[in-house]
Amino acid sequence: MGRNAKSMDLHVISGNKAKLSKEVIEQRKQAEDQMTFRDDDIKAPDHLSERGREIFENLLLEFKYTEILKNVDSQMLGLYCDSMDRYLSIKEQIEHDGLMPFGKPHQLLSHQDKAFERAMKVAGRFGLSPSDRAKLALSLVTKVDKKDPDDNGFGDRT
Repeated sequence: MGRNAKSMDLHVISGNKAKLSKEVIEQRKQAEDQMTFRDDDIKAPDHLSERGREIFENLLLEFKYTEILKNVDSQMLGLYCDSMDRYLSIKEQIEHDGLMPFGKPHQLLSHQDKAFERAMKVAGRFGLSPSDRAKLALSLVTKVDKKDPDDNGFGDRT
């Protein structure tokens, strides 16, 4: 299985190990710029439960400051919210019934694990854990790290 693609800015910062020409790098940067989406109408998917919508709205508030989330991401974020809702519902049911009803492990434990795994896979795409945020931050550094016109290349020394 191949590696995940890097943005061209991140590729250049990490040393251009593939030895891509300036023309290829510029073409890919232009292609990446064309892949920008709007973020003016992010709505929770209709299939979410009330708790799923609540999770979605809370995440929207958090993502508002990052400017990462776009309209096309609402379905994927909805999958995360649905998985978390299912995980929490199953967890509540297991807590109500007990971990070992009738002397056997609760039959919903495997469903709880699957819901958790699905939620964590989607959460990684959105940077909802500290390590995932660190990975996303690396790709965002290139957007923030623009050359300052007043910088003479010698730091504070003139």
